[in-house]
Amino acid sequence: MKINQIEAILKELNQLKLVDQHRFLRQVSICGPHQLQFEGKKIVNFSSNDYLGLSQHESVKSAAQQAIQDSGVSVASSRLISGNLGLHEKLEEALASIKEKDASLIFSSGFMANIGLLSSLLGKGDFIFSDELNHASIIDACRLSQARTIVFKHKNLDHLETLLKDFKSSGRRLIVSDSVFSMDGDIANLPDLMILCEKYECWLMLDEAHATGVLGSHGGGLVEHYKDLGQSILPQKVSLLMGTLSKSLGSFGGFVASSKEIRDYLINKCRPFIFSTALPPSAVGAALESLNLIKHDDSLRKKLWDNVHHLSAELKRYGMLSGLGQTPIFPVFFEDESRALKMSEELIGNGFFVVAIRPPAVPIGTSRLRITVTADHTSSQIEELVSVLNKLQKKLIH
Repeated sequence: MKINQIEAILKELNQLKLVDQHRFLRQVSICGPHQLQFEGKKIVNFSSNDYLGLSQHESVKSAAQQAIQDSGVSVASSRLISGNLGLHEKLEEALASIKEKDASLIFSSGFMANIGLLSSLLGKGDFIFSDELNHASIIDACRLSQARTIVFKHKNLDHLETLLKDFKSSGRRLIVSDSVFSMDGDIANLPDLMILCEKYECWLMLDEAHATGVLGSHGGGLVEHYKDLGQSILPQKVSLLMGTLSKSLGSFGGFVASSKEIRDYLINKCRPFIFSTALPPSAVGAALESLNLIKHDDSLRKKLWDNVHHLSAELKRYGMLSGLGQTPIFPVFFEDESRALKMSEELIGNGFFVVAIRPPAVPIGTSRLRITVTADHTSSQIEELVSVLNKLQKKLIH
């Protein structure tokens, strides 16, 4: 690479540092469901997406080990060549069941599931209507699809309806939204989204990455959550449900739950599926056992929600609750990137691992600490975190 090209890269990196948006890797060791070893000391992790603690669950680890014993570390092939195991298909049946869909298809990651799904099903002449706070993988998938992407204001369905009226097409039309928005922790208004989809003849796609295993009386996600509230929502009305295996399921990978016809279409047309090595047996075995636990034992989910309500009450007591506390994700906002970074470092120094989230992961002016609570946190850890956070905020103000 030429010297002037390196200089341009260095200049760009220095610019990121000047605006407190430079990122770097922190090396940690995992020493329990909610604990890390960081810089020589144990620290409580409040930045994990392992909501149910299943990545450290003994039966999940045993299932991963057994899958390696049975099938090896890798299948070393795409599923369309020689890598399609019975274990893969068994996991897909279980995912379709929890989502109440006819079929599902697993991918190498949630990011690849979104990229593959949208870029395969939509193209030139089609329209995608996307919430402005959707995950980066949805944003990139919209771009790769070459469909016309129309962004609507966050959860503003009046704005969405105006756009649906303004942008008409003979092609496919799809509305896409996170079920749980990963940086704010709020949830999509599914009943009203479905009304608009039916009224304007659109497909509806939900990204269930942070909803699977968390929302709903059986961990089924956003559809089940609204059904529990008495809303008569049929899963078949939601055309596409995407999710991950790497959050509540404690494993790795992504999936799409859909009709059998769409699954067949993706197998034939979806490049990230066709040209990727199949998920390793360990990840599949672990995810399958996690789904089994979620289906037959709701104690972890109940403990998670006890902790969600506890953290919500503690933050509210100190005037730090942003939003409704609807999920295990709690943002605490700061004026700028530097304050968010300073608060994160101070918390780490006090024994709590909470990472600062800055642009471009979130809009400019909304830098924050993103606190996530899990089923494994104790009441005393939650109370101590909020107490320390409150003291540090007062110190930062003065």
